[in-house]
Amino acid sequence: MANGIGVEEMRMTLARVAAYRRVCDHVRSGASSTMFTGALFLGFAYLNYSMMGRFHPILYGQIILGVGELLVGIWKKFRPSPECVLLDGILISVYVVSIVIRQYMIHQAGFPFQPVSIMFGVWFGFNALNTFRAYGQLSKLFVERPTSEHLAYVDGLVEEIRASNPETESSALDLPTYPKLKVKLLGEIAFVVDTKSGELSLFGRDHFDIERVESSIRDKPPIGTLIIEGQELPEFTLSDANWANYTKWKNISE
Repeated sequence: MANGIGVEEMRMTLARVAAYRRVCDHVRSGASSTMFTGALFLGFAYLNYSMMGRFHPILYGQIILGVGELLVGIWKKFRPSPECVLLDGILISVYVVSIVIRQYMIHQAGFPFQPVSIMFGVWFGFNALNTFRAYGQLSKLFVERPTSEHLAYVDGLVEEIRASNPETESSALDLPTYPKLKVKLLGEIAFVVDTKSGELSLFGRDHFDIERVESSIRDKPPIGTLIIEGQELPEFTLSDANWANYTKWKNISE
Protein backbone atom coordinates (compact mmCIF):
# COMPACT_ATOMS: atom_id res chain seq x y z
CA MET A 1 0.00 0.00 0.00
CA ALA A 2 2.77 2.45 0.83
CA ASN A 3 5.33 0.98 -1.53
CA GLY A 4 7.48 3.53 -3.31
CA ILE A 5 6.71 6.39 -0.93
CA GLY A 6 8.83 7.16 2.12
CA VAL A 7 7.35 8.05 5.47
CA GLU A 8 8.36 11.71 5.30
CA GLU A 9 7.11 12.05 1.76
CA MET A 10 3.85 10.41 2.83
CA ARG A 11 3.49 12.86 5.73
CA MET A 12 4.10 15.80 3.40
CA THR A 13 1.60 14.42 0.88
CA LEU A 14 -1.07 13.94 3.53
CA ALA A 15 -0.46 17.44 4.92
CA ARG A 16 -0.68 18.95 1.42
CA VAL A 17 -3.87 17.03 0.60
CA ALA A 18 -5.46 17.95 3.95
CA ALA A 19 -4.62 21.66 3.50
CA TYR A 20 -5.90 21.59 -0.09
CA ARG A 21 -9.20 20.05 0.97
CA ARG A 22 -9.67 22.55 3.81
CA VAL A 23 -9.28 25.39 1.31
CA CYS A 24 -11.66 23.63 -1.11
CA ASP A 25 -14.22 23.30 1.69
CA HIS A 26 -13.86 27.04 2.40
CA VAL A 27 -14.47 27.91 -1.26
CA ARG A 28 -17.35 25.44 -1.45
CA SER A 29 -19.01 27.03 1.59
CA GLY A 30 -19.48 30.24 -0.44
CA ALA A 31 -21.32 28.51 -3.30
CA SER A 32 -24.81 29.17 -1.92
CA SER A 33 -24.04 32.87 -1.41
CA THR A 34 -22.78 33.16 -4.97
CA MET A 35 -25.88 31.48 -6.40
CA PHE A 36 -28.06 33.76 -4.27
CA THR A 37 -26.22 36.78 -5.72
CA GLY A 38 -26.90 35.42 -9.22
CA ALA A 39 -30.59 35.09 -8.38
CA LEU A 40 -30.58 38.71 -7.14
CA PHE A 41 -29.00 39.88 -10.41
CA LEU A 42 -31.72 38.11 -12.39
CA GLY A 43 -34.41 39.48 -10.08
CA PHE A 44 -33.15 43.03 -10.55
CA ALA A 45 -33.06 42.51 -14.31
CA TYR A 46 -36.71 41.48 -14.21
CA LEU A 47 -37.64 44.52 -12.09
CA ASN A 48 -35.80 46.82 -14.49
CA TYR A 49 -37.59 45.23 -17.43
CA SER A 50 -40.93 45.71 -15.65
CA MET A 51 -40.20 49.39 -15.11
CA MET A 52 -38.88 50.00 -18.63
CA GLY A 53 -41.59 47.97 -20.36
CA ARG A 54 -39.05 46.83 -22.94
CA PHE A 55 -35.69 45.18 -23.26
CA HIS A 56 -32.69 47.50 -23.06
CA PRO A 57 -29.15 46.35 -23.97
CA ILE A 58 -28.05 46.80 -20.37
CA LEU A 59 -30.65 44.24 -19.29
CA TYR A 60 -29.01 41.61 -21.47
CA GLY A 61 -25.78 42.30 -19.62
CA GLN A 62 -27.47 41.93 -16.24
CA ILE A 63 -29.04 38.62 -17.31
CA ILE A 64 -25.68 37.33 -18.53
CA LEU A 65 -24.07 38.37 -15.22
CA GLY A 66 -26.85 36.69 -13.23
CA VAL A 67 -26.53 33.45 -15.14
CA GLY A 68 -22.75 33.73 -14.84
CA GLU A 69 -22.99 34.01 -11.04
CA LEU A 70 -25.23 30.96 -10.90
CA LEU A 71 -22.70 28.99 -12.94
CA VAL A 72 -19.82 30.19 -10.76
CA GLY A 73 -21.76 29.07 -7.69
CA ILE A 74 -22.10 25.62 -9.24
CA TRP A 75 -18.38 25.69 -10.07
CA LYS A 76 -17.58 26.51 -6.44
CA LYS A 77 -19.80 23.66 -5.29
CA PHE A 78 -18.33 20.91 -7.44
CA ARG A 79 -14.83 22.07 -8.50
CA PRO A 80 -13.71 24.67 -5.95
CA SER A 81 -10.58 26.66 -6.78
CA PRO A 82 -9.22 30.22 -6.43
CA GLU A 83 -10.08 30.87 -10.07
CA CYS A 84 -13.82 30.59 -9.44
CA VAL A 85 -13.47 33.10 -6.58
CA LEU A 86 -11.63 35.49 -8.93
CA LEU A 87 -14.35 35.15 -11.58
CA ASP A 88 -16.97 35.76 -8.88
CA GLY A 89 -15.26 39.06 -8.01
CA ILE A 90 -15.03 40.07 -11.66
CA LEU A 91 -18.73 39.40 -12.33
CA ILE A 92 -19.79 41.37 -9.25
CA SER A 93 -17.51 44.25 -10.26
CA VAL A 94 -19.00 44.32 -13.76
CA TYR A 95 -22.48 44.37 -12.23
CA VAL A 96 -21.48 47.38 -10.10
CA VAL A 97 -20.29 49.09 -13.28
CA SER A 98 -23.65 48.33 -14.90
CA ILE A 99 -25.42 50.03 -11.98
CA VAL A 100 -23.20 53.10 -12.37
CA ILE A 101 -23.92 53.23 -16.13
CA ARG A 102 -27.65 52.87 -15.60
CA GLN A 103 -27.71 55.63 -12.97
CA TYR A 104 -25.76 57.87 -15.33
CA MET A 105 -28.26 57.20 -18.11
CA ILE A 106 -31.17 57.96 -15.75
CA HIS A 107 -29.53 61.22 -14.70
CA GLN A 108 -28.84 62.18 -18.32
CA ALA A 109 -32.52 61.61 -19.12
CA GLY A 110 -33.43 64.17 -16.46
CA PHE A 111 -34.57 61.77 -13.75
CA PRO A 112 -33.21 61.67 -10.19
CA PHE A 113 -30.77 59.02 -9.03
CA GLN A 114 -32.29 55.89 -7.49
CA PRO A 115 -31.11 55.60 -3.85
CA VAL A 116 -31.95 51.89 -3.62
CA SER A 117 -29.87 51.09 -6.71
CA ILE A 118 -26.99 53.17 -5.37
CA MET A 119 -27.21 51.36 -2.03
CA PHE A 120 -27.02 47.98 -3.75
CA GLY A 121 -24.16 49.25 -5.89
CA VAL A 122 -22.16 50.19 -2.80
CA TRP A 123 -23.01 46.86 -1.15
CA PHE A 124 -21.96 44.85 -4.19
CA GLY A 125 -18.84 47.01 -4.49
CA PHE A 126 -17.72 46.05 -0.97
CA ASN A 127 -18.66 42.45 -1.77
CA ALA A 128 -16.43 42.49 -4.85
CA LEU A 129 -13.55 44.01 -2.86
CA ASN A 130 -13.81 41.31 -0.19
CA THR A 131 -13.99 38.63 -2.89
CA PHE A 132 -10.76 39.88 -4.47
CA ARG A 133 -9.10 39.90 -1.04
CA ALA A 134 -10.26 36.32 -0.49
CA TYR A 135 -8.85 35.37 -3.88
CA GLY A 136 -5.47 36.83 -2.93
CA GLN A 137 -5.37 34.75 0.27
CA LEU A 138 -6.60 31.58 -1.41
CA SER A 139 -4.14 31.84 -4.30
CA LYS A 140 -1.29 31.78 -1.75
CA LEU A 141 -2.74 28.70 -0.06
CA PHE A 142 -3.16 26.96 -3.42
CA VAL A 143 0.48 27.45 -4.45
CA GLU A 144 1.34 23.79 -3.77
CA ARG A 145 -1.66 21.93 -5.06
CA PRO A 146 -1.50 18.14 -4.75
CA THR A 147 -1.52 16.34 -8.06
CA SER A 148 -4.52 14.31 -9.15
CA GLU A 149 -2.34 11.21 -8.61
CA HIS A 150 -1.71 12.20 -4.98
CA LEU A 151 -5.41 12.85 -4.37
CA ALA A 152 -6.33 9.49 -5.91
CA TYR A 153 -3.58 7.74 -3.93
CA VAL A 154 -4.79 9.14 -0.60
CA ASP A 155 -8.43 8.39 -1.44
CA GLY A 156 -7.51 4.83 -2.37
CA LEU A 157 -5.51 4.45 0.81
CA VAL A 158 -8.43 5.63 2.94
CA GLU A 159 -10.85 3.27 1.21
CA GLU A 160 -8.45 0.36 1.61
CA ILE A 161 -8.09 1.01 5.33
CA ARG A 162 -11.84 1.47 5.78
CA ALA A 163 -12.46 -1.89 4.12
CA SER A 164 -9.82 -3.73 6.17
CA ASN A 165 -10.89 -6.41 8.66
CA PRO A 166 -8.79 -7.41 11.70
CA GLU A 167 -10.38 -10.87 11.66
CA THR A 168 -8.84 -11.66 8.28
CA GLU A 169 -5.89 -9.21 8.05
CA SER A 170 -3.10 -9.29 10.61
CA SER A 171 -2.18 -5.66 9.86
CA ALA A 172 -5.68 -4.25 10.47
CA LEU A 173 -7.34 -2.78 13.56
CA ASP A 174 -10.99 -1.79 14.02
CA LEU A 175 -11.19 0.34 17.17
CA PRO A 176 -14.68 1.37 18.36
CA THR A 177 -13.41 4.29 20.40
CA TYR A 178 -14.56 7.88 19.80
CA PRO A 179 -14.12 8.82 17.07
CA LYS A 180 -14.28 5.32 15.59
CA LEU A 181 -10.98 4.47 13.93
CA LYS A 182 -9.75 1.97 11.36
CA VAL A 183 -6.02 1.31 11.32
CA LYS A 184 -3.39 -0.32 9.12
CA LEU A 185 -0.14 -1.30 10.83
CA LEU A 186 2.71 -1.30 8.32
CA GLY A 187 6.33 -1.42 9.37
CA GLU A 188 6.77 1.16 12.11
CA ILE A 189 3.83 3.29 10.99
CA ALA A 190 0.16 3.18 11.99
CA PHE A 191 -2.10 4.57 9.25
CA VAL A 192 -5.19 5.81 11.11
CA VAL A 193 -8.49 6.74 9.45
CA ASP A 194 -11.36 8.51 11.18
CA THR A 195 -14.29 6.52 9.76
CA LYS A 196 -16.66 9.49 9.95
CA SER A 197 -14.57 12.26 8.40
CA GLY A 198 -12.25 10.07 6.33
CA GLU A 199 -9.23 11.99 7.66
CA LEU A 200 -6.01 9.99 7.41
CA SER A 201 -3.15 10.40 9.90
CA LEU A 202 0.22 8.73 10.40
CA PHE A 203 1.79 7.82 13.75
CA GLY A 204 5.03 6.09 14.63
CA ARG A 205 5.01 2.98 16.82
CA ASP A 206 6.27 4.99 19.80
CA HIS A 207 3.26 7.30 19.59
CA PHE A 208 0.53 4.70 19.11
CA ASP A 209 -0.30 2.45 22.07
CA ILE A 210 -3.18 0.34 23.30
CA GLU A 211 -3.56 -0.51 26.98
CA ARG A 212 -5.57 -3.61 27.84
CA VAL A 213 -7.47 -4.12 31.11
CA GLU A 214 -9.15 -7.43 31.84
CA SER A 215 -12.78 -7.15 32.85
CA SER A 216 -13.70 -8.01 36.43
CA ILE A 217 -16.95 -9.50 35.14
CA ARG A 218 -16.76 -13.09 34.02
CA ASP A 219 -17.03 -13.74 30.27
CA LYS A 220 -16.93 -10.00 29.53
CA PRO A 221 -14.27 -9.01 26.97
CA PRO A 222 -11.35 -6.83 28.05
CA ILE A 223 -11.37 -3.05 27.82
CA GLY A 224 -8.89 -1.20 25.65
CA THR A 225 -7.62 2.37 25.81
CA LEU A 226 -5.97 3.90 22.76
CA ILE A 227 -3.21 6.40 23.48
CA ILE A 228 -2.03 8.52 20.56
CA GLU A 229 0.89 10.87 21.20
CA GLY A 230 0.14 10.78 24.92
CA GLN A 231 -3.58 11.56 24.54
CA GLU A 232 -6.03 8.95 25.78
CA LEU A 233 -9.16 8.28 23.76
CA PRO A 234 -12.39 6.87 25.28
CA GLU A 235 -12.32 3.22 26.35
CA PHE A 236 -13.70 0.53 24.06
CA THR A 237 -14.27 -3.20 23.96
CA LEU A 238 -11.04 -4.80 22.78
CA SER A 239 -11.52 -7.87 20.61
CA ASP A 240 -9.03 -10.74 20.54
CA ALA A 241 -8.25 -10.07 16.87
CA ASN A 242 -7.44 -6.41 17.48
CA TRP A 243 -5.21 -7.24 20.43
CA ALA A 244 -3.42 -10.05 18.58
CA ASN A 245 -2.72 -7.82 15.57
CA TYR A 246 -1.55 -4.96 17.76
CA THR A 247 0.84 -7.06 19.87
CA LYS A 248 2.22 -8.74 16.76
CA TRP A 249 2.92 -5.33 15.22
CA LYS A 250 4.57 -4.04 18.38
CA ASN A 251 6.76 -7.10 18.67
CA ILE A 252 7.82 -6.89 15.02
CA SER A 253 8.62 -3.19 15.39
CA GLU A 254 10.58 -3.55 18.56
